[in-house]
Amino acid sequence: MATHTQSGSSKIKPIMIRFIGTGYRLTWESLKKQMPAALQKMCNWSSATLKFISFDHGKSQVLNTCGRESYKLILQVRDKCLLATCNCGHKPSVCCDHIYGALRTIIWEFGEQYFERLQPNGAMQLAFQYGNYFDKKETKAGLNVSARPEIESVFKFNDRVTKYNLGAMLRLPVSPVVSPDPSSVKDRNYLGEEAIGYLLILPVVDRFLPFVLPVAGKLNTAKTGIKLFYEHLSGAKREYSHLLLEGQKKLNADCFDLWKRAESLSGFLFIDNGGKATVQKRLLVFTAWQQMMVYLAHEKLIYGYGLYRIEELKKGRPPKQRLMPVAIALEPPKIQFILADCGVFYQLTLQVLIAGEEIDDYTTEFSFFLLRKGTIYLFSSLKDAAIVQWMHHLEGQITIFKVHFAEFEKEVLHPIKQYYMVKEILKPKTERPLQL
Repeated sequence: MATHTQSGSSKIKPIMIRFIGTGYRLTWESLKKQMPAALQKMCNWSSATLKFISFDHGKSQVLNTCGRESYKLILQVRDKCLLATCNCGHKPSVCCDHIYGALRTIIWEFGEQYFERLQPNGAMQLAFQYGNYFDKKETKAGLNVSARPEIESVFKFNDRVTKYNLGAMLRLPVSPVVSPDPSSVKDRNYLGEEAIGYLLILPVVDRFLPFVLPVAGKLNTAKTGIKLFYEHLSGAKREYSHLLLEGQKKLNADCFDLWKRAESLSGFLFIDNGGKATVQKRLLVFTAWQQMMVYLAHEKLIYGYGLYRIEELKKGRPPKQRLMPVAIALEPPKIQFILADCGVFYQLTLQVLIAGEEIDDYTTEFSFFLLRKGTIYLFSSLKDAAIVQWMHHLEGQITIFKVHFAEFEKEVLHPIKQYYMVKEILKPKTERPLQL
């Protein structure tokens, strides 16, 4: 194998390749557009294999091989472009097929966002500086690095942290609380063998917003639950109307009105995908839920029901394996944040309080709701629900390496502090950095 190391290679002017937009994204199409047409047609380096050599001061060096011939390739990221140098002795400002073939291999193997990892204070630099927190993997495209699963929601490296409009989430309106008069509703006392209960429709993967449906069924011996459910919409059928108790006729009507509003709206509250009109529609659904919770709190036969598709409601009975009995709580959870110093990085963690008590045994995988020990809680506002859902998709915490903290404080922390309490836990200087 011939490995070329020309003495004058250090004087070769790098080739400048522009990224797309303001990020560090380079697609196969944008790369081709910046290459001479002749090079695209006659690239003899299409099956390049790259072997990592070093990464130092923002420069990544790899051995670029095709067949029995090899050259040294140096890549360095700037704000709007990638600088690439090959020691083959190519003409100034003219890309050689060695660079072209190598970049094509990198994009195909690692993806168009790979070069973001080579930026100053990026993943590559931190992976060598703080190796305990990163995984390294070598392939035919060179070296790839990624934050370890324990800290995967990392500011600057995980676009889910800043991809969505945090400001828009924090500005979501607070619905006017209109508490219905529950005086006409009494706690239930079931006398017969059948009764009407209610299914809290909890959409799987947030396909739509949650709603409630009445269902009839046969009670167990103790009359504390339904042991046999009838058809999905049986609670509204005329043949079971004799089972309706005081207040349930209006509650049923409210259920179907809520269904109409909820089924056409995405359950992803933190994604700005519909503008003000969609926000207003979601607000109406949330307000309806605030009113309905008061009535549901008096019902004993309530079940959470994980639903995949609306079409499932048109036939058959609710499958028992997807039903769980739940109770309704009227006091909403309160949310706040903890910012902890963990040595080389900070971690911002969501904290939930119920009746003033900090809790950690709960799930927030359903829009609007927190589920804890068989009890459903509705958040106090659409804003709270959206922020909690966003943090749920970030595994409940964000990791911030200290070199990125100033940017994080400006883009994320300061806006959050305008609306929520953030408790700061400083690390004593005598402690060692957290080891994962």
